[in-house]
Amino acid sequence: MERIALIGLPGSGKSTVGELLARRIGYRFLDVDQVLENHSGWSASRWIEEKGLPAFRAAEALLVASATDHPQAQVVMATGGGVVEMPENRHYLSRWRCFWLDASNPILLERCQQQTRPLLEGGSRSQLLEQLRRDREPLYRQLCADALETDGSSPSTVVDAILSRLEEDV
Repeated sequence: MERIALIGLPGSGKSTVGELLARRIGYRFLDVDQVLENHSGWSASRWIEEKGLPAFRAAEALLVASATDHPQAQVVMATGGGVVEMPENRHYLSRWRCFWLDASNPILLERCQQQTRPLLEGGSRSQLLEQLRRDREPLYRQLCADALETDGSSPSTVVDAILSRLEEDV
């Protein structure tokens, strides 16, 4: 098999599905936001608040590049939702088998309700999410033709759909 990356908007299930998928297929799991937090002691929100979004994106890009260049191919990576905004990240992710997870805006907002999401702060969360969708959807589409909808699906069901797609490619 190959390296697997999960992309999608905040709340789409990348971390939850990624961890379960990695366990099911015996791969190492890498959550980009969690690794950055473990190494720096700063959450993604704090990075963005303290150093700004460009600094966070630069740190994220270094991690994606490092994971791509690492000799161990058996890894499932849950990316941050905006990882696709940097062209170099899209270049690296083109070397991964990407799965785009998505859900309807009301579901994404509900899932993000209990978490700090800096790019959904400072205005109408629904309008900010819609703008993120408009900006990022074409970039997600460059890496993955169609999304796996996670509305009403358990993480296990989403993992089954990913495994089914992987089997189709064999």
